[in-house]
Amino acid sequence: MRRSVLAAAATLALAGTALPAASASAAELPAPEIAWVGQHIVANGSDAYIQAKFRCWGGETGTHLWASVKQGGPDPTAEGSGMTSDAWYDTNYQYANDPAGQTIQCDGRWHVNRFVVKLVDHPFGTDFVSGKLQKGAAWVQFCVFDSSATDDNFPTGFASDSSWKTVIAQH
Repeated sequence: MRRSVLAAAATLALAGTALPAASASAAELPAPEIAWVGQHIVANGSDAYIQAKFRCWGGETGTHLWASVKQGGPDPTAEGSGMTSDAWYDTNYQYANDPAGQTIQCDGRWHVNRFVVKLVDHPFGTDFVSGKLQKGAAWVQFCVFDSSATDDNFPTGFASDSSWKTVIAQH
């Protein structure tokens, strides 16, 4: 689990993703929780869908959700393995539309949401373009950062779930 947490943090750091300044004190908030991440990832071309149940506290401002699906290559579970995987999708495409990326509502209630991950295209200014997800196993990382999470207090305000899931390809 620790390896997965560090891998998620490293991936965010490599992507130039800086967590926003905390809007709530870490001492004031319970830790975020992930109850489950769905067993099936539905892929349709350059989009795929992940469903998860989570809760966190502290409002929406300053929150972030990062999800990644990797398939194939030498070892999709390895830290930094996105560009060595045959297929890699994640939520970081959101930064093109909003400097906050994928935010979430952290109101202390359990939420079941479906999130879109997209095919990774030219990450970090490279020439890498991911292949499409295929039917079969994929490594899924799902990370929640509440409004108390900062670059300086990691892993405070952070929860993650990383495991093998099944891709249902509809393309």
